Amino acid sequence: MKIGDKIRYYRKARDIKAQTICDNLGISQSTYSKIENDKYKMDIATLKKIANELEIDIDKLISEDKISICHTNNENSTGGSGVIVTNNVSDKLNKALEDQIELLKELNNNLKTENFRLNNLVIELENEIKKNH
Repeated sequence: MKIGDKIRYYRKARDIKAQTICDNLGISQSTYSKIENDKYKMDIATLKKIANELEIDIDKLISEDKISICHTNNENSTGGSGVIVTNNVSDKLNKALEDQIELLKELNNNLKTENFRLNNLVIELENEIKKNH
């Protein structure tokens, strides 16, 4: 089931009118219709707002779907924007993220080791300075 279908399902299951969600989110009926018909690439913030309106966890909307998240941010912006696109790359995305996590863990361990070495060097230098004065 696509994200739009899930949104429609949960909205109807909770007997919420589409117009109510439009009013609460400040979006047009046309935009909301595109969302439910999977013809609108919504940003993450909008998806979270819809999940809140439906009183469900966002995971219920994206689980079982393959997603990729494109995040952009530039020096002129105060934040970023995300676009959720339904496709078949989630496995590759998960693998890439897992690889990045492992690399970060390794880098963190290396930094801890280097920090320990430098702290010992500082202590040795302090002791050497005390001996010479």
